[in-house]
Amino acid sequence: MWGVEESRLPLKRGLAYPDIVEAAVAKKIRALWIIATNPLVSFPNQDVLRHGLSNLEFLVVQDGYHPTPTTELADLVLPAAIWGEKEGTYTNSERRVSKVNKAVEPVAEARSDFDIFLAVAEKLGCREEIYPGWTTVEDAFNEWRRVSRGRLCDYSGISYAMLAEEGAVQWPLPEGSVPAGSSRLYADGQFQTSDGRAKLVCVDWAPFPEQPNVDYPFVLNTGRTVEHWHTRTKTREVPILERLSPRAWLEMNPRDARKLNLRSHDSVDVISRRGRVSGVELRLTEITAPGQVFMPFHFAETNVNEVTQDAFDPISREPNYKQCAVTVARSEANR
Repeated sequence: MWGVEESRLPLKRGLAYPDIVEAAVAKKIRALWIIATNPLVSFPNQDVLRHGLSNLEFLVVQDGYHPTPTTELADLVLPAAIWGEKEGTYTNSERRVSKVNKAVEPVAEARSDFDIFLAVAEKLGCREEIYPGWTTVEDAFNEWRRVSRGRLCDYSGISYAMLAEEGAVQWPLPEGSVPAGSSRLYADGQFQTSDGRAKLVCVDWAPFPEQPNVDYPFVLNTGRTVEHWHTRTKTREVPILERLSPRAWLEMNPRDARKLNLRSHDSVDVISRRGRVSGVELRLTEITAPGQVFMPFHFAETNVNEVTQDAFDPISREPNYKQCAVTVARSEANR
């Protein structure tokens, strides 16, 4: 499809997210380009991440918001356009593809990701090789149509004209097909395998790697709150959302709080083998089971990922944000 000689292609797959950080710690990666993510809030075991980023010779961060904890570390910040300032498509978890159109021009020096990639490729002298003849985002979409043809996620029958007429359509839609409204994969019992049957993989159960003990008696679970999204780069700018949820908190069962002589709204520290988060408001709730505590991860100011562990699934390389052993103590200023 692209006419690239096989000898120029990597023999191994690229590194997954946590493996990139580990390679930076080992100084095997010297430069990094971070796009639309804020790992200085979201990555587990922040101390390891800071070590890796400090080893880099050059850090580029491309984001729609600045400053963020990550952009503040960058040697170069590439200001990116956000939703409403650029054209393209989105595919949701229902496999529904929607077209979005630019409503306003990007502010100041911000440019769409598409334009940034073309400009960098131009500077590197490889634009026509990587993006031959590309001038609009529709060119990128049409290449994806060609790449996906014949695969489970076949977009070859979807076009910008169709999306403009239909509003949104689901994949797979092979070329020449007509959108069928809503559909469910595998409703006919046929799967994309050699014999058409689903493959179930049995694995041995294993306990999570960091069990609670006398020194760290609680299992910490982290997650979201309804008012904020990821690391608050966007939602903290919405006054009503920030008023509703301006800071992090720790949820604990009242029975555990009584044992520690703690009360609701006390200021506490959350401590693990890796670090400490200080000055967190305590909230007592029966929703959280005894022996467990919960804290949202959105807040850079009291970042729960100072204490989470860098344990990752061996296949997907997804981090385990849900279980690590901690202890909880009244904050010094609250004693």
